[in-house]
Amino acid sequence: MKTRMCLILFVASFVIFASLHVPVMADAETRTIFYVENGVGTTYATSAVTVQEFLKEREISLTPRDTLSMGYKDILETGSRIELKRGFYVNVSIEGAVQRFKVSQNTTMGTFIRLFEQETNKPYHFSGSLVKILTPDETVFLTEYREATVVEEYEIPFETQRQETEELLKGTEILDQEGQPGKKINTYKVIYLGKEEHSRELISEVIETEPLPEITLIGVALPTPTPTPKPPVAVASTGNLGARASSTSEFSYSQVYTMTSTAYTAGPESTGKSPGSPGYGITASGMRVQPGVVSVDPRVIPLGTRLYVEGYGYSIAADTGGAIQGNKIDVYFEKLSDALNWGRRTVQVYVLN
Repeated sequence: MKTRMCLILFVASFVIFASLHVPVMADAETRTIFYVENGVGTTYATSAVTVQEFLKEREISLTPRDTLSMGYKDILETGSRIELKRGFYVNVSIEGAVQRFKVSQNTTMGTFIRLFEQETNKPYHFSGSLVKILTPDETVFLTEYREATVVEEYEIPFETQRQETEELLKGTEILDQEGQPGKKINTYKVIYLGKEEHSRELISEVIETEPLPEITLIGVALPTPTPTPKPPVAVASTGNLGARASSTSEFSYSQVYTMTSTAYTAGPESTGKSPGSPGYGITASGMRVQPGVVSVDPRVIPLGTRLYVEGYGYSIAADTGGAIQGNKIDVYFEKLSDALNWGRRTVQVYVLN
């Protein structure tokens, strides 16, 4: 009987306990939270335990650049505030071409440019404030940095050299070697900002051709005392140059050169031309060859100058030759045997007044 009474008391106690506590537990599973989306707030009663469960319960989906004030796994309590800020699009204009790009709310211009460069893998320039907050559908004007390899050719100027020589009389100058500029190739890495060059960096420099200096010979030799010239040797009397001179001839001169002399004819052995060939027997001055015509370097003795060549006679500078440069003179003979007999010798050449 006593046992039966204890059992009845236990059951009654359990019923009373359940009636008092079960409603309270049911109330604890329902939470009142405050949900805000883009500034608009709504109060919800929810049984969700985490933020993720609440979003799923309310069928709220997130897209890239949306931001939540709480984490997915955060536990909800009555009074919790979940704030969702939806991302928005801005217009990006690059040299006239416009595209759309999504950003989060409160994104600064500097953050946007960094994100845009990461996504496009290109650098850009913006001329405005980088701390400005972007707004929906705003147009941002950017200029793209572009890299290119540029190859440029440059002329290297030649030097001018003046060299003294005893082979020329003092006061005489001749151009011994013409100067030639060199050439170099430079390769640059050039950064363009839009269509304008922003910077350049030299990558390589290659000298393709070295410059050739211009050389001028300056005479330093002093003139020798005026000698009494010997009578000229007899040469063929044909022509009108007066190549044959009297033994008593005397002349005055303004300058005297010590020169290396050779001899030539009008034939193929000297000129490569034969009778009947175009230009046969015609000198560089246009005069026809004859005894007394000599070939000179016009930079030393101008064409048309009347001369007296030691051992040869009265002459006129009327011809030139590829090998006749500087203090050299080539005297003309009609016969090859006479030219061979002349050979190569050093002579005094007088410039007649």
